[in-house]
Amino acid sequence: MDTMDFIIWAVSLLLGSLPCSLSSDMSTIIVYLSSKNLSSVPDWLSSYTEALDLSHNHIQALGKEDFHQTSSLCFLNVSYNVIQSIDPKVFHSTPHLEFLDLSHNKLHSLLGQSYLWMTPNLTYLDLSFNEFVNMTLGDEFSNLGKLEDLRLSAEVIQDKDFMSISSLHLNSFTLYVSVQTRYKGGSLTNVVSKKIIISTKSDCDFTILGDALTFFSEVKLDGFKGQTLAAGVSQRSIIKVTHLELVNTLTAWKHLTSFVDIILSSSVKHLSFDMLTCDDMKPGRTVGRSSNLESFYIRQASVTVFLFSQEMLYDFIINMPVRNLTVVQTPIIHVTCPQSPSRIHTLDLSDCALSERVFSRGGGSGVVIECNTLQSVEILSLKGNNLQDLKQLSNRVQLMSSLRSLDLSQNKLLYHGEPGDCVWPSNILHLNLSSNSFDNSVFHCLPKTIISLELQDNDITVMKTDILKLESLQILDLTNNRFHDVPDCTAFPNLQRLLLRGNSLQSPSLDFVRTCPALQDLDASNNSFICTCSLQEFTSIAGETVAAQMKLLHWPGDYSCSYPDTWRGTLLKNFSLPAISCSAGLLATAILVPAAALVIAVAMLCHQLDGPWYMGMICQWARAKKRGILNRDRPEDLQGIVFHAFVSYSQRNAEWVKGQLIPKLEEEDTEGIRHGLRVCHHERDFIPGKPITENILLCVEKSRRCIFVLSSDFVRSEWCHYELCFANHQRVTRRFDSVILVLLEPLPLYLIPSKYYQLKDMMSRRTYLEWPRERAKQVLFWANLRAALQADLPPWRRNYGSCGR
Repeated sequence: MDTMDFIIWAVSLLLGSLPCSLSSDMSTIIVYLSSKNLSSVPDWLSSYTEALDLSHNHIQALGKEDFHQTSSLCFLNVSYNVIQSIDPKVFHSTPHLEFLDLSHNKLHSLLGQSYLWMTPNLTYLDLSFNEFVNMTLGDEFSNLGKLEDLRLSAEVIQDKDFMSISSLHLNSFTLYVSVQTRYKGGSLTNVVSKKIIISTKSDCDFTILGDALTFFSEVKLDGFKGQTLAAGVSQRSIIKVTHLELVNTLTAWKHLTSFVDIILSSSVKHLSFDMLTCDDMKPGRTVGRSSNLESFYIRQASVTVFLFSQEMLYDFIINMPVRNLTVVQTPIIHVTCPQSPSRIHTLDLSDCALSERVFSRGGGSGVVIECNTLQSVEILSLKGNNLQDLKQLSNRVQLMSSLRSLDLSQNKLLYHGEPGDCVWPSNILHLNLSSNSFDNSVFHCLPKTIISLELQDNDITVMKTDILKLESLQILDLTNNRFHDVPDCTAFPNLQRLLLRGNSLQSPSLDFVRTCPALQDLDASNNSFICTCSLQEFTSIAGETVAAQMKLLHWPGDYSCSYPDTWRGTLLKNFSLPAISCSAGLLATAILVPAAALVIAVAMLCHQLDGPWYMGMICQWARAKKRGILNRDRPEDLQGIVFHAFVSYSQRNAEWVKGQLIPKLEEEDTEGIRHGLRVCHHERDFIPGKPITENILLCVEKSRRCIFVLSSDFVRSEWCHYELCFANHQRVTRRFDSVILVLLEPLPLYLIPSKYYQLKDMMSRRTYLEWPRERAKQVLFWANLRAALQADLPPWRRNYGSCGR
């Protein structure tokens, strides 16, 4: 037992100990001083100290007053020090001491442990790995009437060494031995213990092994080699042991099979191997046909050679004549079929590397023959393997007619077949398919007889209507899937317990209540609930308003709102909304009455804010359109045209218009050439005093072209909208294209409001000029724009209010 094991053991000891009264302040119970380079017991320990760890220090002696202040001490670990002497009265102030570890020190004799007279309540004592030569125990050991676990080691073990503990009834007795340990046969006869543990790191004389198997009913052997085990059991005609546990065993296959073969004909009923290593796989004995063995357990077995007959290994395992067979955490990739009908009742092959071909055997031409000799198996666990195809796996177990419980969790199982393709044994009651890769199709491949189905940690989202009907199903566990609503029970009419913890439920409905008449327990905890009106109806399940017979598990602590933010973290128990929020009639009344009042108020406000003026603007636009219709049959006439172009733009783009556009069109260029274009600019050419709409109409009429400088600000300007409408009207009346679009920046169509439908239509049907950022491309831009505007207009002199008549 290492240091951390001591601490854990101490806590469990203290919590379960009646003599020790635990303090509510855990910091006063356990004092951890391991590896602190101490040379003596500290003198500052509190009287409330109940567990003290002084291991891995340099303490040489324990004095009379070392623990006088720790009257509540129950646990003491002073292992891995250099203790040579212990005062007989060192524990006179610790009447409640129950756990004492003095292992790995320098004590010299087991006859001189007089301090044990002061520890009548000890239940655990470890004196192993000191400098004891002889195992002879002193009379003081007889004082330990409550001792349950005793651990010792010495170089010489003789008969009568354990006379002083012959009256004690131990639960566990541990001996640490080695090749150098000299043991006299029969020396263990005076030890009365339910279980004996013999531990070695380098093997030992098999005589002590034989005595352990003869005198005790439960034996644990740690670190023995297979050859020693086989020799030890072969030389004993009488073996008393019924529970035999082997840990850290290194063996050759022939020694292992010889040992197991002898055990099969002995009194042993339960045989287990933990961390078994085979370093030689030369053929050994075959397994016997009959035995007294009831259970055979292997955990973490490995083979260090690469070339050997794997079938020999698999046959040895599966043909074991036992009722309970367990092989776990072992990298076997296959298990064959027993040669004759097996009496295995419970078969556990968890955490191995098995595939769907498990239990099958090959026939001619690659045909797979199903196993028909495992008909006694009632409980089968294939958890944590490499299984991937549920349909094939159902074929492997279909002939196990007694199978009641099947665990296929923690694999990679999928199902892609049609409903009814799977063939299962007719008596399966419990099926565990948790932690696989199943989607909704898994319900097409299930045994119809099951009463309990576990499907936690899969990828299931919904129950389809075409799934198999499971009349007997009573418990369905769908924890940690992706359900958005509580599934109904149409396919499970007798369902009593439904678990949906950790799914994606947000606002589950109560439709399932109608189809689940037998449902008693529902677990919908730890979901991301959206707290709305519909959720209020669902939470009524917790009361008696909907289903008095139904219980909502983990209510109310594990049910809380995830959305909206104002309710986040609020328990559903405390969530409520006003009645008006959840009633359509009340909500409609609350909305329509204020809306009607708002419409009336807006109408009155429009009248006060000169709404008729806007109607007059529309009439002027209509008159302009009428003039265009009357003049459409006349050829194009430039008489009365004053400007080459009227410019429409947003005020936010005024810097570019006044600094770039107008100067480039009206002024001389760098070579002194005058272009002679006249541009109508509202800041300069609108007539003061006239309404803006009349100014716009007049200037558009007196301009041959209309330039629209488009940008994201343009589509947010109401006046730009009017100017665009009037210019479009002028284009229709003159029957030629008078509109030029200049795109100052990218303007996607989806950014243009719906009222600019004319602009959308223009941009989708015609080419427009894009203002280039590169200076080299701007020369071509100005050339194209001037070419589009060039025309011979009548002579004209600019006056103030140029748009006037």
